[in-house]
Amino acid sequence: MSEKTVRDQFDDLTPGGERRGVHRAPKRRGAGFVPFAWAALATGVLVVGGVGTLIVTSDSISMKDFESIFALPTAAASATPKATAAPTVDPASVVNVLNATGETGIATAVGDQIAAEGWTVGAKSNASETAEKTFIYYGNPTLEGAARGLAQTLGYGEIKLTDKYIESSAQLTLVVGQDHAG
Repeated sequence: MSEKTVRDQFDDLTPGGERRGVHRAPKRRGAGFVPFAWAALATGVLVVGGVGTLIVTSDSISMKDFESIFALPTAAASATPKATAAPTVDPASVVNVLNATGETGIATAVGDQIAAEGWTVGAKSNASETAEKTFIYYGNPTLEGAARGLAQTLGYGEIKLTDKYIESSAQLTLVVGQDHAG
């Protein structure tokens, strides 16, 4: 598309070949790219800032959801994990027992078994899903010894520090899996 302008006195060249006054130069090639680039950059910054704000302020999205995406490579785990806390039986720690075996009555049976060993048992219920392995979850690093003690009492199960059951009234949550030795 050509630009139409009215010819005037500034368009004529002087005898010396020099231009005088205001000149209409053709637009430089790519001159429209600079404003477009600034607009794209500003849009990107606003979108990233908005998504970041939503992630930080939203209760339904946790930064833990993104750990697997942005996780750094870690050193290979040793064959024998090192215990950092001695196993203890802690009657002050309430244990919720969840049955993830698919069989009925396991939560009650395991709850009665650990209560007989000195543990304080809270809720005994079925888990929402079945699990192959038994896990003992604790939400506070100070409860690692109690979690190890519960695993020792049972004779099976892995312990995990997580905030998955932190809203529970219990300090420990035992999810009995299909590896249940009962």
